[in-house]
Amino acid sequence: MKELPKFYNSLEETRKEIFSLLFQGVKKRKSNFHNLVLNTVDLQNKPDARTVVLRSFSQEDLTIGIHSDNRSEKVQHLKNNNSTCLVFYDDQKKIQLRIRGTTNLEKSKKESWEKLTNWSKRCYLTSNRPGQVSENPTSGFSNKFESEAPSSEESQKGFKNFTVIKVFIDEIEWLFLASQGHRRALFKINRDNYKLSIDSKWLVP
Repeated sequence: MKELPKFYNSLEETRKEIFSLLFQGVKKRKSNFHNLVLNTVDLQNKPDARTVVLRSFSQEDLTIGIHSDNRSEKVQHLKNNNSTCLVFYDDQKKIQLRIRGTTNLEKSKKESWEKLTNWSKRCYLTSNRPGQVSENPTSGFSNKFESEAPSSEESQKGFKNFTVIKVFIDEIEWLFLASQGHRRALFKINRDNYKLSIDSKWLVP
């Protein structure tokens, strides 16, 4: 029989595992937590979802950072309804996280922008907004940036289109799949008087 992990019957070890996986998701591109599904409600009050990249996680204030073009539909959705649910799944570890929270569009985004390479910054240099109808197949880039990165000066033009979606975590729902019996838990974050505390409880899988 496969040995069970330390977190199997421990809420505290489960919490530590969650934070570890999120940190790995930020730092390691090959981590299964590097990409996640961001869910929104569109302007017609219908559900929508897309895969995004985990850019930051803060254990101190329990927030998650995601980059976006501020002309995108997901940003418009979040301006209208700032509730979201993030879904992570690692098919090797058999772990799913559902993180519910409220979002804020970061105004102090320069630090995040400066960490990007010029190659990444070109994503924000498209003339038209993401999702706009095009008569022909297109990357959205000018011919020049199809194959080369913009210079530092050229890339600065994309800064106005760049934003950071900051998610303030309200609760984390954990699911671990195991042949011996699954484990499911809920971690609710309390932000009373700006002091964070976490209430933990087991759930029936």
